[in-house]
Amino acid sequence: MSQPEHDATEHVGPDPEAWRGLAGGRVLLDAGSVAVVGASPDDGKIGGKPLRFLCDFGFKGRIYPVNPKYAEIRGHRCYPDLAAIDDEIDVAVVTVPHPLALPVVEQCVRKGVRQIVMFSSGYAETGSQGRQRQQALLRALAGSRTRLVGPNTLGVANLASGMIASFGQAFELPAGVLRPGRAAFVSQSGAFGTFIFTQAAERGVGFKYFVVTGNESDVSMSEVIAEMIDDPDVGLVAAYIEGLREGRAFLEVCERARVLGKMLLLIKTGRTPSGSAAAMSHTAAIAGADEVYDAVCRQTGAVRVADEDEMLDILTLERACRRVAGPRVAVLTMSGGAGVLLADAIDRHGLALATLQPGTEAALAEVVPAFGSTRNPVDLTGQFLAEPQMLEGSLRCLLADPGVDVVVFFLGLGRRHGQAIADTLRRVGQAADKPLVVAWTAGPAAIIERLQDDGIPVLPGATRTIRALAALVRFGQAIRRAPRSFRLQPPQDEDRGRRVARRLCSEAQAKRLLGICGLPLLRELLAADEDAAVRHAQVLGYPVALKVCAAELPHKTEAGAVALGVADASALRAAYRRILESARRYAPQLEVEGVLVAPMAGDGVEVIVGARRDPVFGPLVMVGSGGIHAEVLRDAAIGVLPLVPGEALALIRSLRVFPLLEGARGRPPCDLDALVACVEVVAKLVLDHPTVAEIEINPVRVMARGEGAWPLDALMVLG
Repeated sequence: MSQPEHDATEHVGPDPEAWRGLAGGRVLLDAGSVAVVGASPDDGKIGGKPLRFLCDFGFKGRIYPVNPKYAEIRGHRCYPDLAAIDDEIDVAVVTVPHPLALPVVEQCVRKGVRQIVMFSSGYAETGSQGRQRQQALLRALAGSRTRLVGPNTLGVANLASGMIASFGQAFELPAGVLRPGRAAFVSQSGAFGTFIFTQAAERGVGFKYFVVTGNESDVSMSEVIAEMIDDPDVGLVAAYIEGLREGRAFLEVCERARVLGKMLLLIKTGRTPSGSAAAMSHTAAIAGADEVYDAVCRQTGAVRVADEDEMLDILTLERACRRVAGPRVAVLTMSGGAGVLLADAIDRHGLALATLQPGTEAALAEVVPAFGSTRNPVDLTGQFLAEPQMLEGSLRCLLADPGVDVVVFFLGLGRRHGQAIADTLRRVGQAADKPLVVAWTAGPAAIIERLQDDGIPVLPGATRTIRALAALVRFGQAIRRAPRSFRLQPPQDEDRGRRVARRLCSEAQAKRLLGICGLPLLRELLAADEDAAVRHAQVLGYPVALKVCAAELPHKTEAGAVALGVADASALRAAYRRILESARRYAPQLEVEGVLVAPMAGDGVEVIVGARRDPVFGPLVMVGSGGIHAEVLRDAAIGVLPLVPGEALALIRSLRVFPLLEGARGRPPCDLDALVACVEVVAKLVLDHPTVAEIEINPVRVMARGEGAWPLDALMVLG
């Protein structure tokens, strides 16, 4: 069930049509009537399971088994084919093998079925012949409003209505484990998605929807998420993603979720190829697929997690907390060592250890034993087990402190006193106006389960608790940002609609376009011979730099094609010959455009600024530590375009090199305004010129404040 990489509510912020299937109808996550084609009375077979689940989960709509072998299944009249059903069909579940599936799809189109859920496998996931079979399905759908989920899908389930158009193992869990709720889950993997869905349900998370998208021949992940987030009964959507084919639609869906205040929680695995440009530039190598997905999540407020444990922890915490006002954490522990561990995790995950007010510490001193600690992290010691009132008093003190946004209580074991502890936590937590989160290591499972059902979130470890809490805090900060759109405006320049052959451009050509777009440049001159170079140097004034200018020489330093600090005409002539000879040894077939003669730039901090077109998400910009070590250091920040005001500066501030730009160790502050302008020019260039596949300036030397940010080298790829 894996998915390989692939090449209407009120509109607020993002474009709601970006994710809709405009050629067909909208995606259905509920139905008034369901037909099961290939239905079986054996509920152990793939055609029997959806009938069983529809009955077991109390689906109130009309159910139509379809199989010419039977007259009746599970008390429902069985039909020989779809045409024999004298009723409109919302959803047709196709369970037959692929040799029989195409005629069924054609019947669905003739019948006007609104949506097909196709379990059948043997399509694009199997190779070239399967891809041809999948294309035949799409040709059958062409021109109709019938949508297709799959093929090769585990199905669509709505636990609120009982429409379980699925054959998943999760729907065989004991009664009461699966419960309707405010969460939704969509996965590109049937098996792994089922594991996550089942684990979350066993932790008490209630779901309205569970959808596996399969091969996504028609209905995409983005469309399914869009329908989920636009449901007023859904407060959170979790997703397992292996690859996307419609990055721009996904951006709009993520932004829509943020605007509506609904967390989108993602596990993203796999990688999108960066294309052949990766061999040519640092930008493509640094801004790889994984980094781009991180940028998408940062810009839209979607929460990306590393694995299923982190996803389940956040689901557990969000189920009770939903909102955390800020990052200030008060910690109460029964162990000083655990307090240190928690404090470290709080710092590492970008939260803050709250500074308790003097009155809070004084009140704690009346409760905490003398051999404990009233400073945050507050150490209650194990004495509270003998004196239960200590726990309640301490928690109430911390929750009442106006400088505290959330209280984390850590304890371990507590099996003998577990019920009394849980009663205290329930009593205090339910009365509090801010979150109380419990990190309970090796605690009594049954007591913890009941506590979570009563709205007190409990996670099994200190660092896992802080990691999940940090995700909620980041999301709370994200939803306070203004709405934005990722819609791309059509290009306005002469490149509009053109296709050009992929080729590298020289430094001089790249800088010429940068200058046209408004980027300030050093006064450089292109010399065709030694004499011209000497004349140019005399105009510029010594010392100068010399660089061989050739489109197929993107890394001049490696080729020995650069000479710096050339002091006079004699040295210039010698350097001119030397760098040309070195460049031609490095690349014997090199077509040299000339030698650039440039003034020597003063001291500054070197950064890299680049932009490229990601095969999934389109144009993006990158800024990072520059120079010859850019790719090694990998200190970079990526933004999917277009940026909003202030976003370029935020990218720069996120870099490890930023303290140097700000003026560390007595250095003067650098010209951040000029660097921001450089990033914005490069971003606008790649947006306005669709034939520019990639552009990179490395390095940009950022001078002292007011002295500019100067591009010293540039690379451009058309295509």
